[in-house]
Amino acid sequence: MSWTPTYHKRNLGNLDDLAPNTKAQAMKWYQYCLDNKIDVLIYETIRTVAKQRENVKSGASETMKSYHLVGQALDFVPIKDGKPLWGKADYAKRPFLTAIEYAEKIGFESGYRWGWDAPHLQYNYKGYGTDKALTVAAATPINVMSKEEVLALQQNLSKLGLDTNGIDGIYGKGTTNAVMILQRRTELVIDGIAGKTTLDKIDQLLEKKSLVGTPGTFRVVTGTFGTPEAAEAAAKELGFNARKGAKDNRVYTGVFTSLESAEEARALINAKFGLNPKIKSYNESA
Repeated sequence: MSWTPTYHKRNLGNLDDLAPNTKAQAMKWYQYCLDNKIDVLIYETIRTVAKQRENVKSGASETMKSYHLVGQALDFVPIKDGKPLWGKADYAKRPFLTAIEYAEKIGFESGYRWGWDAPHLQYNYKGYGTDKALTVAAATPINVMSKEEVLALQQNLSKLGLDTNGIDGIYGKGTTNAVMILQRRTELVIDGIAGKTTLDKIDQLLEKKSLVGTPGTFRVVTGTFGTPEAAEAAAKELGFNARKGAKDNRVYTGVFTSLESAEEARALINAKFGLNPKIKSYNESA
């Protein structure tokens, strides 16, 4: 990683305490801060009932129904030259206001807009205390690797027979899926993050010239839609470079170069959209 926030380790530790979908969206927000070199300190996420009671008593909070209690909120402070900026006016300055606007774009409610709680970002999800289980759509890990590091990772995963959906230096869905497959096959924690343990395992496998994946050419194909327009709309929604079939109303993903990556994509498509997806070899697809 070419640039590191002042409190990076502390930030990651606090983010890890959030409820699952809130954490996933908060990771996206923090990734945005990383990509744009916006230095922040995430100083509080989960909060105890005793602490909330103290806050209400002191006037720092107005209710015992705090989203911090259920892991659906975080508080952050802008950092400049290594020092926190606690004034409300500081949150109104770029790039910190830009960070708030991005948080709102991905589903957070900002205390800055309330006029009295500028540090607060709250993820309502489906309501208070509803964030219990991670949805597939939200399962996107944070990437703290440089483009050169991601390129090297993709090249190594490809040598192990895993498809990253291109070697482009972008830690996207294809690379995440490839990392998760490797982690599952080698009995590591499955989080889609290429941390030290995962990178060490990749090095060990490369040294042994092992294959983790099943090389080949595969596509995921949906069931038939009622109209060409419905198939076109579904293709846009699916991702994975999907397109409508040239001779039918099914949707075909782009080509996967390992069976495992195709299986991972099929599972994601089925969980999010249904559509009765199947895996076919490239030569069998239209």
